[in-house]
Amino acid sequence: MSENNNIDYVQKFKNFSKFYIPKIDNFIEQFIDDKKKNAEYDFINNMYEDLSEYCTRDGKRVRPLLLILSYIGYKNRFVNIDKVIPLGSVVEMMHSFLLIQDDIIDRSETRRGGQTLHLISQQKFSGYSHIDTVGRDVAFILADILFANSLEIISKIDFSKKVKDRFLKIFSETYEKTAWGQILDILHSMPKNIDVKENIPMKVSEMKTAYYTIYYPIVMGYILSGKNSETELLAIKNFAIPLGLAFQIRDDILGVFGSEKKIGKSADSDIIEGKMTLLIQSTVELLKNEEKSHFIELFTKQQKNSDEIKIIREMIQASGALKETKNKHKKLIEKSRSNVNKLSIKKENRDILIGIVDLIKKI
Repeated sequence: MSENNNIDYVQKFKNFSKFYIPKIDNFIEQFIDDKKKNAEYDFINNMYEDLSEYCTRDGKRVRPLLLILSYIGYKNRFVNIDKVIPLGSVVEMMHSFLLIQDDIIDRSETRRGGQTLHLISQQKFSGYSHIDTVGRDVAFILADILFANSLEIISKIDFSKKVKDRFLKIFSETYEKTAWGQILDILHSMPKNIDVKENIPMKVSEMKTAYYTIYYPIVMGYILSGKNSETELLAIKNFAIPLGLAFQIRDDILGVFGSEKKIGKSADSDIIEGKMTLLIQSTVELLKNEEKSHFIELFTKQQKNSDEIKIIREMIQASGALKETKNKHKKLIEKSRSNVNKLSIKKENRDILIGIVDLIKKI
């Protein structure tokens, strides 16, 4: 139970999720089924089948849920859920689009408890071509198909031109900012050197996660509700950005100290991929002299064996970086929790937002 009047905010969010996730997944499945029925060639049908399976794997669906929650919470008059489910589904399809690319960039093998799409494609199509990367190449283009599908869905939405234009502006802004964050992440993954002065982890977390995962989905729902107040947009930002940063920090901690079952991928992957996270930056800042040099030498190695991964993990913990990063996470959660009460969203929807905060609070 949460502290205020013994209200179980997390359960409120879970109930909301349980009701809307099937609607999101059903829309995606139906949309792709329609694309399969109208496919000109069998290979298109088969590849859409892979996309359908990938897009509807078990996941939190935080982004589409926030869009729907915001739309309902800010809408004054009759709430037509059928109008907004397709756009929530678009946000989830675009998330799959980015995950496919992310898995290729990170050379990941698993995603949401299954094989990554580029590995599935490699197994299916390696017999077609001498190109060693045929699966990766196909998966990259399948991600583009999801982007095209998303634009098709948006073109058919039943909102006024004014609202639709504002939505498209935010939609394009969302994925441009996320892309710049991804580029910054790429440039500082598997680094040759580590410069903690640049504060890269927080910049990447803000651009690639805080805006993308929390702020923009809430803004999308807000815009679809017909509202457009700069004051409220600022209130949304003050709530969303700290929560989004906490979300990424939590993910970074679990990416090193979590279980594969909980995070849907190997807990060694962030270390193997040389991800420059706040956890790593804090370790470098806290270690001194030979220990610091040794840690940087190990972390920046292109290939790391299991013993080296174990040493890196132990050094992170022994340095105090894990404790410091958890404290940073806690402060961001407290800031977001305080700012949620400044939103003009309906109380029942604010309670669900508190439930999301309380979930991200848990590590």
